[in-house]
Amino acid sequence: MGKSTLCRCLLRVIMVMMALLIVVPAAEAQRQKRTTKSTQVTKRTRKSSKVRSMELVKKDKNTTQRRISETTTKIKTNEKELNRQLNKLNSLNADIESNKVVVHSLRATVDSLGTQISITSDSITVLEKELDNMRQAYVQALKQMQPHYGEMDMLTFIFSSKDFGEAYRRIRYLRQFSSWRDRKTADIEEAIKRVEERRAHLSSLKHSQSTAYRKAEEAQRLLARQQDESNMMVNNLRKEDASLRAALTEHKRRAAALDKELDRLIAAEQARIAREEAEKKRKEQAAAAGNKSKGKNDGAAGTTPSAKDVASANAKTQTAAQTSAAELSGSFANNKGRLLFPVAGSYKIVRNFGRQPHPTLRHVETDNSGIDIEVGRGAQARAVFAGKVSAIFKQDGFNSIVMIRHGKYITIYAGLAGVGVKQGDTVKAGQPLGTIYSDPEDSNRTILHFEIRHERQKLNPTQWVR
Repeated sequence: MGKSTLCRCLLRVIMVMMALLIVVPAAEAQRQKRTTKSTQVTKRTRKSSKVRSMELVKKDKNTTQRRISETTTKIKTNEKELNRQLNKLNSLNADIESNKVVVHSLRATVDSLGTQISITSDSITVLEKELDNMRQAYVQALKQMQPHYGEMDMLTFIFSSKDFGEAYRRIRYLRQFSSWRDRKTADIEEAIKRVEERRAHLSSLKHSQSTAYRKAEEAQRLLARQQDESNMMVNNLRKEDASLRAALTEHKRRAAALDKELDRLIAAEQARIAREEAEKKRKEQAAAAGNKSKGKNDGAAGTTPSAKDVASANAKTQTAAQTSAAELSGSFANNKGRLLFPVAGSYKIVRNFGRQPHPTLRHVETDNSGIDIEVGRGAQARAVFAGKVSAIFKQDGFNSIVMIRHGKYITIYAGLAGVGVKQGDTVKAGQPLGTIYSDPEDSNRTILHFEIRHERQKLNPTQWVR
């Protein structure tokens, strides 16, 4: 190989190496540039994903909260609607029971009128027979007593007498005959009048029976419609078994809370009365002891009463105080069945006292410490007997409550929107206590919860009021 060839080869190698030195760094730079861009894109993607994830979490949280709020609202709405339906069912059942009494009364009236119609018809038959007999007897008597009537008149009959004595006897006979005829005529007219009166009475009885029968039929049809509506409501409500049981649990909770508060107030009042009586007794004993000591010191004084007299007077005072309390309690007790009803005007008892079957839940009973009375909007509660307002308070589900003491007896008026008396007031029988609350979420249904207690013993109000 020549020297020139070697030089060309070396030159080519140098050129290739230089090319490599230029191309490789450029490619590496390009690769690093691409890597950097890829890293930046990845970071931006991660950052964007993170932002989107936070937004999704917030969105899901808001959605969940909204659903919870909607569910809570729906539950409350369903609970209110369920209570409305239960109240409507209770009211409807009260109407049904009332109409059953009306139907029974009307049917009894129809039967009674039927009996009276039968008796009246029989009496008319008897009277008509008696009247016919009286007429026949009258005609027969006329024929016998006036055999020649028509052949001669009365003057001829008198002047045809043989002498004055016979003429006088004939005049007296004619007078007696005329009097008898007037009596018989009056008897017949009276019998005719009695028959007419009985017929008029019979017609009135038949009209009354027809009216009572028509009313009974209308009441029976109304009762049938109400019973169908009640059955439909019961079937619909039974589909909400879980909600019904929840509503019943809430109702029991509220009733138990009211019982507990009433028991607490009554117990506190009993303790206060016991303390007052003990303090009064202590003062009376102290006064008696002081008078006794004074009597010993002033024994010679004729104007000073003896210890025996003082003790007797104190005993009489204590007995009088006890008698007064007993009379107040006794007056209330003696008026059992005659106390005023706690509301005036029309009303219906929608929930009775004591244990009652639940209107929809099978084999479930409810317990009521009093009675629930439905009245018209704007109605007021009134005191059933004279007494003293011992407490006024509010309770969940019962609004304002007034408690009145009548000796050892207590009446409770719950469900008042406003109270017109204050604690310590003395009230009279029939005095208004406050307006009963009308629920705007239940078609302004107005219900008073009323209780009677002998201290803490619960009594059936329907046995005490009239």
